[in-house]
Amino acid sequence: MNARGQVICVLQVAQSLQDVNATLRLLIGLMLAGVVGGLGFASVVGAILAYVALAPIDRMTQTARDIARARDLTRRIESKPTRDEVGRLAATFNEMLGRIEELFRAQQRFVADVSHELRSPLTAIRGNLDLLRRGAIENRDERDTALAAIESESARMQRLVQDLLLLAQADAGITIQKNLVELDTLLLQVYRQARLTPAGAKVTLGSEDQAQVLGDADRLKQLLINLVDNAIKYTPNGGAVKLSLERDADWVRIAIADSGVGIPAQDLAKIFDRFYRVDKSRARDQGGTGLGLAICQWIAEAHGGRIEVESQVGKGSTFTVWLPVAK
Repeated sequence: MNARGQVICVLQVAQSLQDVNATLRLLIGLMLAGVVGGLGFASVVGAILAYVALAPIDRMTQTARDIARARDLTRRIESKPTRDEVGRLAATFNEMLGRIEELFRAQQRFVADVSHELRSPLTAIRGNLDLLRRGAIENRDERDTALAAIESESARMQRLVQDLLLLAQADAGITIQKNLVELDTLLLQVYRQARLTPAGAKVTLGSEDQAQVLGDADRLKQLLINLVDNAIKYTPNGGAVKLSLERDADWVRIAIADSGVGIPAQDLAKIFDRFYRVDKSRARDQGGTGLGLAICQWIAEAHGGRIEVESQVGKGSTFTVWLPVAK
C-alpha cells in the first residue's frame, strides 16, 4: 500500500487446485465411461451384424451336413434371390448340388443298364446250357440251335464288356496316340466294307476330298463303322446310305446320310447318352449295346472334333463328324 492507503499490487503466493482436480477427474471418468460404452455398443452391434451376415452361411452348412447324412440330393439351400456374395454363393451351391444329383442319377441308371444288359445274355446262355443238360445235346438240330444261341449271346456280352472298358478308359482321361491319318483312304475302306454288308440299303460314296488329320486310325475307323452300321440298321430295304467327305481350310466334314426311319425330335438330345435307345426292342434284336454313339462322341471329342445330327421321322438322318485338319 502507498502513503495514501491505496493498494498498488497484490502478490498471490498459493491457490487451491481442488476445483481443477475435480474437473479433471470428472473428465477422465466421462472419457472412460464413453470408451467402455462405445466398446460395448460396438460389440453388441458387431455381434448382431455378424449373426445377420453369417446366418445364411450357417444354414448352408447345416443343409450340407443334412444332405451328407441323409444322402438326399434333392434338397436345396433356401436363400433370398439377392445379388450379394451370400446370394451368389447359395446359387452356386445349389447349382453344384443339381449337377451332383444329375451325375448320381446317371450313375444309378448306368449301373442298372449294365446289370440288365449283362443279365439278358447270361440268362440266355444258362437257359441253353440247361436245355443241353436235359437231353438236347443228343438231338443234333436242338444242339446246334442251342450252341449257336450261346455263341451269339457270348459275342454280344463280349462286345458289351469291350465297349464298357473303352468308355471307362475315356472317363479315366486316357489320351489317344495321334499320327497323321488319311481320312479319304479310311472312308474308302469303310465304304468298301459297308458294301459287303448283307442289307437291303444301297451304300453309295459321295464327294471325297483329300484330307489329313492327327489321330488314331483305328479309333477313327471304329467311329465311322459305328455310324455306317447304325445307318444301315435303321434304313429299310430299298433305302440309301451315302458317305461323303469335304474339307475346308480348318475342318474336315464327314457326313453319313440315310433315308431310314429317322429320329424323333425329343430323342435327338439323348441319343449320345449311354444305353439310350430310340427303339429299344429293335436295337436289342439287332445286337446293339446302346453304347455305340456314346463311343463315337468320345472318339470325335478326343480328336478335337464333334458330332452333329439332323433327322426327320420317316425321312432319314444325317450324322456329321467335324475334325480339325492336320496343320
